[in-house]
Amino acid sequence: MSVWTPFTGGQMEYWRQVRESGGFNLEGISVPRGTTGLMSYDCEREDVRYPYPVLVERYARFGLHRYNMCNATNLQFHHLKKVSLTMICQAIYFITLAACDPATSPVTLELGVAEGCRKPGRSLSLTCFIARPLGTPSEPVQLPNTELVVVDDAQLPCWPSDFNDTQRFYEVKESELQDNDWIRLNLELALCTNDRNLEVSDLSQLQIVNVLIEGIQGNATLQAAAANVYITFKGLAMSRVGELGEHVVRKVIIRRAINELTGCMTLLGGYGFSIGEATEERFIPRPSFISLYEAGNIVPFRGPMTGPPLGGFIGRKAIELGLFPDYRQD
Repeated sequence: MSVWTPFTGGQMEYWRQVRESGGFNLEGISVPRGTTGLMSYDCEREDVRYPYPVLVERYARFGLHRYNMCNATNLQFHHLKKVSLTMICQAIYFITLAACDPATSPVTLELGVAEGCRKPGRSLSLTCFIARPLGTPSEPVQLPNTELVVVDDAQLPCWPSDFNDTQRFYEVKESELQDNDWIRLNLELALCTNDRNLEVSDLSQLQIVNVLIEGIQGNATLQAAAANVYITFKGLAMSRVGELGEHVVRKVIIRRAINELTGCMTLLGGYGFSIGEATEERFIPRPSFISLYEAGNIVPFRGPMTGPPLGGFIGRKAIELGLFPDYRQD
């Protein structure tokens, strides 16, 4: 028998409002004291910083790719407008972005992207479950179970010994890479989900060496909705797996699938471990956010505070430095 309390009642009312808003329009919806709801950020404000901006932008581009693929459009990413996310290990992102096309007026899209369970050899597990123009009528959203939202949970294949079977594999021409920017996006997603601290400067150094597409259903083509994509690349100086150095040619496997019933697009990918390399994951040290703040590289956080930002000495030091000016202890 459930026991109703003001606390549980407040939670139920909060999540009811979230469902009715679709997870996107949370202005005016307050998080019950003592609990954690969706964290919302206005990405158009220069003084607002949100977690892992490089990764979030690529999640947005992934959702835009899904929209273009399912609607036969060619919208290009312009900028993020706002993002809301659940504060859990496998987060769910509600993203609003602006996209444009020279032949059409600017469009605002709403995208829902869910992280799935990471497994050994599969650092990338991502599903886009919403991709629609702003204002599209919709039913109240139910937060997806990230264990169920992945529509193609097949094991990633091993790296083939050769790619000579032209009926099975399609080798992407260098001239086709620029017109199919989803290939580089998939590569960047596989790397960013493996190391969330990668910067734009790290990704800009990447050079794709070769891409082969294996059709899962029928012949392999660039337009295959369900496919395994094999990418070799170089230009990544620091890596959690494999040798170090920009000269090292590395491998990524990505499996793409679309659920025809739900329209969900899923990416499963592995970097390093997925190709049978006997390598150990290494730790890459990063500067602490306190040292970055003192160097002037972090803007103080401004947004809804549902609890202490951090605990222990680091948390106290961050508050003293003014990283969380809106946080007040009772």
